[in-house]
Amino acid sequence: MDGRHPERDLVPYLRGELAAADRERVDRHLVACARCRAATGGYRGLLDDLARSAPPAPAVHWGRYRAEVRERIERRTRRPAEAWRWWLRPVPTALAAAVIGVLVMVAVRGGSHRVMVKPEAVAFEEIMLGRRLGLLERYEVLERLDLFEDLDVIQHLDGLST
Repeated sequence: MDGRHPERDLVPYLRGELAAADRERVDRHLVACARCRAATGGYRGLLDDLARSAPPAPAVHWGRYRAEVRERIERRTRRPAEAWRWWLRPVPTALAAAVIGVLVMVAVRGGSHRVMVKPEAVAFEEIMLGRRLGLLERYEVLERLDLFEDLDVIQHLDGLST
């Protein structure tokens, strides 16, 4: 006995589901280990009780089964009736034409819309920026901020006048 108990292998051992090498390993262990032999006896009784309590499997009518399978295969391979085909042909063409029409409309009308900024708003923003210029003069603080490290303005703050 190697000290490890094959607890997970006991039920598959009883059901005959183990490979030959694993079955021999469990056999050798059961000869040497009384605890595992007792557990195997308990599992054997439990499996027998379960087998007796399970209802018997229903009889399979192979002829009916084959007929059902053939019917399903035929249903999947049947082509749609000719009555449905006539309207399926123009659908992809109509969808493509609609998409092209929308794209042309967006291209023609989308480029002419420009946002006009009032000069008063630009002047106001410049005034507000000028009032806060004192904050930008602290170059060593701003240089440490990761958010602004790529801006050219911050790199040239030394040249700005107050």
